[in-house]
Amino acid sequence: MNGLAAAAAGLLAGVDAWERAVFSPRLPETWTGAAADAGRAELARLVDRGGGLLDRARTLATVLADAAALEPFDDARVAAALVRAGRSEPVGVGPAAAGPAPPAVAHWWAGLSDGERERLVVDRPELVGALDGVPAAVRDRANRARLGAARAATEVELTGLERSRDEVRDLGGLQEVEARLAGVRARLGRLAAIDTAVRAGDDRALLAVDPASGRAAVALGDVDRARDVGVVVPGFTSRAEDLPERTAELAALRAADAAVVAWFDYPAPQWPEVLDADRSVLGTRVAGNASARLASFLDGVGGADAHVTAVGHSYGSLVVAQAAATSRAVDDVVLLGSPGVTPLPRQPTWVAEARWDPVADTGWFGPDPNGLAHVHPMATTGSVGHVDYLRPGSTSAQHVAAVIDGRSSDVVVDRTVGVGDRLRALLPR
Repeated sequence: MNGLAAAAAGLLAGVDAWERAVFSPRLPETWTGAAADAGRAELARLVDRGGGLLDRARTLATVLADAAALEPFDDARVAAALVRAGRSEPVGVGPAAAGPAPPAVAHWWAGLSDGERERLVVDRPELVGALDGVPAAVRDRANRARLGAARAATEVELTGLERSRDEVRDLGGLQEVEARLAGVRARLGRLAAIDTAVRAGDDRALLAVDPASGRAAVALGDVDRARDVGVVVPGFTSRAEDLPERTAELAALRAADAAVVAWFDYPAPQWPEVLDADRSVLGTRVAGNASARLASFLDGVGGADAHVTAVGHSYGSLVVAQAAATSRAVDDVVLLGSPGVTPLPRQPTWVAEARWDPVADTGWFGPDPNGLAHVHPMATTGSVGHVDYLRPGSTSAQHVAAVIDGRSSDVVVDRTVGVGDRLRALLPR
């Protein structure tokens, strides 16, 4: 039995023992009273949480057993085993992530030979580029290849449609071709914006990309070696077309020894979707779906000792809060212009609310974080409205940079009192 097989067998034995310990106890029915009620409630919570942990352990044991049964060179089957391995989180916030845990991916990748890694990057860039736990430089190479191929294919598609339009003779056919042309041009515009953001500096890396939707994550700095890493999540109406401007803002606040990521790897709600129950900015479904992907990304970014800060603006603050509930890597949370969050982060939380920001006072998804006693309110002197928080040179941008860099002592604490705060103070409770 090799080391992986032994680890799998030992883990399964531990799972069986834990299952017996958790699920076997039966409290006497004759035991009544407050203490009995409290004991039964605690046992129910243990059983509920223990079930999730056991599922996670069984999944890991399956991955180990599958990998142990393979020949060392059989990287394609190992990759398939990793893709099949789903994560079952014990904390019920958002859906389970679709892929394996980043530490398992990192361990698997480290065990491959140089030739095996090269073959995967060349033959399966869509797999390598999307796996949290693979080194950033490798993901960047795979994702740039995907982006380049997608741009070339889309340009060919555009040329073909433009030619076919000249051959259409009826109005209905012309309208159909024009509609298709509009979609292809929009897709090409998204891909061009991502490419522009990535090529704007030698320190850029493309850590995620979905050519069809335009979802992407662009890093500034070496996330694998940086002492401090900040991951910034945008909010309502954000699109891939915004990436060049947003990455320019992050470049202005990034310290030389830090790395920051513009995480646009989720479909942010848009104005036409306000009345769509599945996509509305007024609901939590989009955030819940995005939070699992973000939590996995956060767990796979940065070195073992990196200080990781998750920054969310507007609706993105809800995504960040839900991801922070399950991520094991987040050290600090920053909420900018937040419409309230659920759940409240367990990590040290920094809040910025600018004057005349109508969104920040709504408390739509939970209590206004700016009014909570245990958060750290940051001064936003000079910032006005909802979109000014990361403007280069602004007080709020400087404070965000200080938190990302681990210089919390440089943050000026000041709780902005907005119009919404004053109105709430006047209303009866």
